[in-house]
Amino acid sequence: MTVKNEISRHSNFYISTVTFLVEDSLFKVPREPFEKESEVFCDMFSLRQGSSVVVEGTSDENPIRIDRTSKDDFEQLLKALLHRKFGSQANLPHGFEQWTSVLKLSTAWNFERLRQAAIDALTESGIGAVDRAVLSQRYYIKNWLLPALNELARRPEPITLEEARRMGVDIALKLASVRERVTVTVQAQPAYATTSGFGGVAYRKDSDDNGHRVVVGSCRDPRMQDCDFSDQIRSTFSAYEL
Repeated sequence: MTVKNEISRHSNFYISTVTFLVEDSLFKVPREPFEKESEVFCDMFSLRQGSSVVVEGTSDENPIRIDRTSKDDFEQLLKALLHRKFGSQANLPHGFEQWTSVLKLSTAWNFERLRQAAIDALTESGIGAVDRAVLSQRYYIKNWLLPALNELARRPEPITLEEARRMGVDIALKLASVRERVTVTVQAQPAYATTSGFGGVAYRKDSDDNGHRVVVGSCRDPRMQDCDFSDQIRSTFSAYEL
């Protein structure tokens, strides 16, 4: 009599996959990272474990449909999710647009570690102050807004119409208020600059030999590039989380 050995799935090296349909493309990927790193997908998978004959995500014929998401954004999320630990650097997202796609979807779907990876990558890439201001509001990055506004307040160039459009009218007008309400006072021993209406020290500079007093009505003065407008920004932007 022949005894037939039972075949079992290995506990560590038998991968469960899931199939997604995003726009017109099917993606078949390991299921575990979605379950472990996203509360949204963990809950989604648990709801699909009923007694239904056909479970979505188990085949190309019955994928999980992801609506209102572009396949390009989803591809960047997968690159970061599946390659950031064990894949090569070349397989990771690159540049502002791709990491912004990762930030967008990781925020929407509660991938906390992936979201932080996207924030770190964008920070290291040296993105500009306007981009930091925009992304901080769109994706709730609290510690980006104040330094970005401070940088924009210090620069000699005015805020452009395109920058104002991207940041929004409210931020642009408040930022203009901070930039324009500046009084520079140069005295003999030593000199200080204060912002009119706020009273906080924003600038320090040794005076010339004659101890002249100078008043400037705009932060476009080159000396303003060394100012710290943090207190003025906090007061003007009190409704924002800085």
